[in-house]
Amino acid sequence: MTTSNIKPKPLIGEDDQQLQRIETLHQQLKAEQARAQELLAKLKSEDVQPPKTLLKEYHKHPKRLEKQTGGKKRMDIGIPEMKAEEREIRELEARVSGLEGKVRGFEGLPPDRELALTEVEKMRKELVVLARRRDEMLEGLVDGDQ
Repeated sequence: MTTSNIKPKPLIGEDDQQLQRIETLHQQLKAEQARAQELLAKLKSEDVQPPKTLLKEYHKHPKRLEKQTGGKKRMDIGIPEMKAEEREIRELEARVSGLEGKVRGFEGLPPDRELALTEVEKMRKELVVLARRRDEMLEGLVDGDQ
């Protein structure tokens, strides 16, 4: 047997296509980089500046936060501290809810304490009358059955 000197040809077309794609992508990246550098230069120029009112508001914000926190800076707060504060807030919400329930019990009463006490006493007397009437009606039902 004789060995032939036939060697398979490499697929040059595919390599060329891949190389061409890479070149195209490289050119597109260069163009994008140039646009990004132009935009960065434009943003750094004095032509693009935020409105003065926005700057004033930006500088007021930290001062407002400082007033709200009593001058304490809260930048070092972590997850455990946040969870503790959340727990405290939930406890306060529960307490407020309970107090609101108590306040609802006083709805309809006059704002003056003396007038409110008079109204409560009047309602107590009415309750006693209604309770007697109920008892009388129950007694009438029981006596009627016998």
